[in-house]
Amino acid sequence: MSQEALERAVPRGDRILLDASMLIAYLSGDEPISPMAKHVVDVWVERGRNEAVVSMVSVMEILVRPLRTVPSESQSVLDFLRYFPHLHLMPVGLQVAQEAAALRAAYRFAPPDALTIGTGLAAQVGHILTNDARWKRLKPVDRRVKVVSMKEYLPFP
Repeated sequence: MSQEALERAVPRGDRILLDASMLIAYLSGDEPISPMAKHVVDVWVERGRNEAVVSMVSVMEILVRPLRTVPSESQSVLDFLRYFPHLHLMPVGLQVAQEAAALRAAYRFAPPDALTIGTGLAAQVGHILTNDARWKRLKPVDRRVKVVSMKEYLPFP
């Protein structure tokens, strides 16, 4: 697979959900999918090709590493999340909780995964970009969203 295949899989204009694995790969730069995450964030999201949604569960997850290693870097991560163009943080509210509960009931997802996916459903994203292959078991989430497993597009570019 390649950059062209990924471009075909996620059409221009579709809202996307970036999960914690994508954001960690982007911020760390040392994951196998880091070049792909960099392309998605720096090209697609920053330039407005695709609006991106991030769950507060993912925000929590991406703050753990900097807080453990270099706490002062957590402010840079927060600034990225607050000010990056076309990147929207979505709180966990009643609609997200309802979606997450339905996912837990149907698929037995762990609460963090259900809340993250539920965020995407509540935000009406077209695609969920993840490095978590377990999410592929979603049956195109009742036809509402497609899960894109980034590992399938390696090597990249």
